[in-house]
Amino acid sequence: MFRRFIIPLMIAAAGFGGMKFLSSFKKEQKRLPPRPFVRTVTTQHVQYSAIAPSIESMGRVLSLEEVQLTPEVSGLVLNRNFMLYKGRAFRKGDILLMIDTVQAYFSYSSTISDLQNALAGFLPELKTDLPQVLSGWQHFFSNLSVDRLPALPETKSDREKFLATRYQVYKLYFLARQQQNTLEKHTIRAPFTGTVETTQVYPSSMARAGVAVATVVRTDAIEVELALTEQQLPYIYNGMIVSVAIEGIDTELTGTINRISNVLDKRMQTASAFVRIEESAGTIIKSGAYAKVRIAGSEIGNAVAVPRKALHNKSYVYTIESDTLAEHRIVIVYQSVDTAYFTDGIAEGAELIIEPLQDAVIGMAVQNPQTARVRQQQTQKAPSRGGKPGKSVMKTEKTAKKSAAPTAQHPPKARPAAGAQ
Repeated sequence: MFRRFIIPLMIAAAGFGGMKFLSSFKKEQKRLPPRPFVRTVTTQHVQYSAIAPSIESMGRVLSLEEVQLTPEVSGLVLNRNFMLYKGRAFRKGDILLMIDTVQAYFSYSSTISDLQNALAGFLPELKTDLPQVLSGWQHFFSNLSVDRLPALPETKSDREKFLATRYQVYKLYFLARQQQNTLEKHTIRAPFTGTVETTQVYPSSMARAGVAVATVVRTDAIEVELALTEQQLPYIYNGMIVSVAIEGIDTELTGTINRISNVLDKRMQTASAFVRIEESAGTIIKSGAYAKVRIAGSEIGNAVAVPRKALHNKSYVYTIESDTLAEHRIVIVYQSVDTAYFTDGIAEGAELIIEPLQDAVIGMAVQNPQTARVRQQQTQKAPSRGGKPGKSVMKTEKTAKKSAAPTAQHPPKARPAAGAQ
C-alpha cells in the first residue's frame, strides 16, 4: 500500500528536479529600463519681418446706382419705344418711356408763331433806326421755325434792346425755350446701362408728374459692401487693389476700395467699406450675389504670423526650450480668421509650437519632428555597435539548444532511481 503512493511522488519529485536542472542553463536577459515619453509637436522658428496681414471679408454685390424714374410732366404713356418691363436690360441713352406730346407741341408751336409776328413788326423799325444790326436779326428770323429755335443775336446798344423789349421779342423767345424744354421731358432716356427692377406704368396708362413710374439699377458699375471691424480699418485705405470672388463666377475679379465709412454701426461695431468692381468682358455680375473679398493690408513692421490654433488663453503660446515645454505671453496686434500677428514676447530664433496641445504641463519633454527622426535613427543603429548585444543573443540560443539535449537522456536514468527507493 505504501509502495503504491510513494512511486508517483518520487516520479513527480524527479521531474521537478530535472526542470530545475535544465533551467539552470538558461541565462536571464537584462531588461532595459523603459524610455521616457517625449511628445512630438510641430514648430516654427521665430523670425521678425515686415508682413502684410491678410484680411478676408464677405459682402453682398450692390448696384452703384439705383434710381427711381419720375416724370416731370403728366400725360398718356405711349406704346412706342416702351421698355419699362421688369427685368428688361437697356443701354445708356435708350428711350425707356414716351409720354404723349400733342398738347405741349401745340403750345410750343403757338409761341413760335407769336414770336415770328413780333419779329415782323420789330425788323422794319430796326431797319429805320439801326440798319447796321439788321442783318443779324434777319438771319435769326429766317432760321426760326417749330423744328429749330436759334440763339438770339447779341444786342449792342440800348436802342436795340429797347425796341426788342417793346415788341416782346425776349419774352416770347424765352417762353418758347421753356416749352421746348417741356417737350423734351416727355421722353425719358436711360441715364446708364442697367436693368428695370420694378415698374408701375404700362402703355396706355397715365403718368403723373412727380410720381415714380419705375426703378432701374445700374449693372455696368457695381460695388461690394464690406463690414470691417475697428481692428481691420487701420490696414486698408482708399484706392487699395483687392481680389474679389463672386458666387457663380469661376474667374477671380479685381476691385478697388472706393470709400470707407468713418461711422461705426452701433449694434455690430463695424464700419462699411465699399469695393468698386468694373464689369469685365463676357462676365455678368448680378446685383445681390455674395462676394468674398481678400485684401493684402498695409504692412506690419517687425511681426510674426502664427496660426490662431497655436494660441491659448487669448495671448499665450508654447515654445521648446532645452527639449522641455515653456510658455510665453505675446503682444498681438492683429488677428484674422486663421492667423495671428504679434510683434513682441518671444526672442528671435525661438522654437514656437504652432499646434494646439491638450493636457500640456510646463516642463514636460517635447521635441520637433526633425529631432524625433534623428533619435529614432540613433535607436535603430544602437544594437549593431560593438557586436556585444548580438553575441549575447546568439549565446542564449546556443545554450538553450545544449540544455535541450540532456533533457532527452536524463529521464531514463531517473526512473531506476525512483524504483530503487
